[in-house]
Amino acid sequence: MNPFIAIAGVSALGYAAVTIPRNARKARAQRAEQGARAKRVVIDPVEFGLVPGDQLDERYAGPDPEADAVAAAAVAGDWRVAAGYLAGAGRDWDLRWYRLGILVHAAVEDDGWLLEWRREYPHDPAAALVHADALIAFAGEARGAKGAKHTTAEQFDNFHELLAQALPACEEAARMAPDDPSPWVAQITIALGLGWSHDHFRALWAEITARDPHHFGAHVSALQYWCAKWRGSDELMFTFAEEAVASAPRGSLLPVLRLYAAFEHQYRVNDLSVYQKPFMTTAIDATLDAVDQVPADHHRLPTVRHLLANALFRTERFAEGVEQFRAVGAYIGGVPWSYSGNSVKSFVHARTNTFIGWDKAGRPAPPARAAR
Repeated sequence: MNPFIAIAGVSALGYAAVTIPRNARKARAQRAEQGARAKRVVIDPVEFGLVPGDQLDERYAGPDPEADAVAAAAVAGDWRVAAGYLAGAGRDWDLRWYRLGILVHAAVEDDGWLLEWRREYPHDPAAALVHADALIAFAGEARGAKGAKHTTAEQFDNFHELLAQALPACEEAARMAPDDPSPWVAQITIALGLGWSHDHFRALWAEITARDPHHFGAHVSALQYWCAKWRGSDELMFTFAEEAVASAPRGSLLPVLRLYAAFEHQYRVNDLSVYQKPFMTTAIDATLDAVDQVPADHHRLPTVRHLLANALFRTERFAEGVEQFRAVGAYIGGVPWSYSGNSVKSFVHARTNTFIGWDKAGRPAPPARAAR
């Protein structure tokens, strides 16, 4: 039996096997929402040293002045700054993937610099990589962010056409830089959009992990493939998360995948009871340990802190939650807040109730964690 599922106290079939009648789930969700409404109170953020709601930044998960400067230079037409930024990641493949995302967002805003880069150096693998992933981003723009029932046939046609163009571009980039997992990681989004089979996706995953077995960005993207809203199920998603965590080396932030999986489950079925499962304590503690082990300026740390802050709020571990909410500061551009129709409201609700719970408890210090 999957040890993660065993810890959670459910059957080998995973969360999909939990037998909660649909009407009971709905009633429980309604009670939870009524309770949440009853708890919605206002605090003075300044009293707690917090950034007011109207000053929160929804664009980014955390501050990155270097990325901002590079993106601005690229949009202004200087592709050489962008090229140097990507090259500066060296063989830290996840950092390279993170920086690629910055450049792709800049290309979506204005791709003139990227087209010039490709014209001047048509055989540059970095330029080919940015171009390939930008095609995927343009596909997402063409489709839009709304659900399927609110997306037109024309939007879907454009989406699929651009993804089909992106695949050979990714394959070209992979041939030009055979050691780089990035062109393969980019294909995860194509797999989602074009509905690749499990076998096809596993073959892609083998290419990625052969190059970097603990790539953070790849694992986050793959978790989406295996979740029930895309091509998998709760069982497959939780199993994938647990296997990744079990094999992750010390210093990896992959333990947060358990929290990501829990949130995906909770969001999809509107059932907060997942945060009361016994496995959640282990999942949170492992993520806290992982956060303690990485540098304060780690490029993935803000993303992890957002999921951790939400889990600590849901489990009423308020003293530790206060730490994470203070650490994220003014930036809320990440999961879980980005799933909400109003990310500011969602974030402020969780933050407010965390600080109220902490204040009512006498503002205790967070419990000490044993060195590992």
